[in-house]
Amino acid sequence: MKSYLFAVAALVAAAPATAASPFDGTWKADTAASQMSEKPIVYSLAGGTYSCSTCTPPVKIPADGKFHAVKGNPYYDMMSVTVVDPNTIKRMSTKAGKPAGESTATVSPDGKMMANAYTDMSATNGVPVTGTNRFERVGTAVAGAHAISGSWRGLKGNEASESGLNFTLALDGDTLKFSTPTGVTYTAKVDGPEAPVTGDPGWTSVAIKREGPMTLVETDYRDGKKIATYRMTVSADGKTLTGETENFLNGRKSVEVARKQ
Repeated sequence: MKSYLFAVAALVAAAPATAASPFDGTWKADTAASQMSEKPIVYSLAGGTYSCSTCTPPVKIPADGKFHAVKGNPYYDMMSVTVVDPNTIKRMSTKAGKPAGESTATVSPDGKMMANAYTDMSATNGVPVTGTNRFERVGTAVAGAHAISGSWRGLKGNEASESGLNFTLALDGDTLKFSTPTGVTYTAKVDGPEAPVTGDPGWTSVAIKREGPMTLVETDYRDGKKIATYRMTVSADGKTLTGETENFLNGRKSVEVARKQ
């Protein structure tokens, strides 16, 4: 599943067709209430080489401002890294020759915080997502390396355009329909088989299972491989959707919150 601030998954319990589901409508991620993974992201930029050892898959390319081929990422196949100044870098990516994304990462003067302002252009329907993610340094800065080098932990309260926060649900009997402004959709049966996901090359199918009256588990797959699970519990008042998320590609766990609009 594509992630901007965190992975957003939506699940609903089966209900009679004559009853309105409390999950029907549009939901919006609440980043201030969500808990990011404690597992840090690790970057290195030294000797003219940029790497991200915790990215999925890991990346290692020259930081020379030129595009270089990267393998295994469903969203882009070329990437460039440009050193702007001792505290700032710019990253750009393309897929099949078309822009896929760009970001500018800036480390604070004291070296303890980092902000990454991004534009994601990889949506199949062409709708971009813009925002800023913020991080705090874990441990000490790397001597002799660019300021982005080291371990970084994500913080709460990240910013994103509504195209990256909103999703819509509609339940008809035991059939759930899910959609986002960026064109990601699926139609799946609760306690049914895997169903195809369209509009996201990193997330190709989904299965939904019931686990209690107000809790279900969504399992996401990429080309048949299980990549994540989302255990969702709906509040008694029907206004909040809270999910415990586990990403098997990077080993990160988080708690995510969405509010009904």
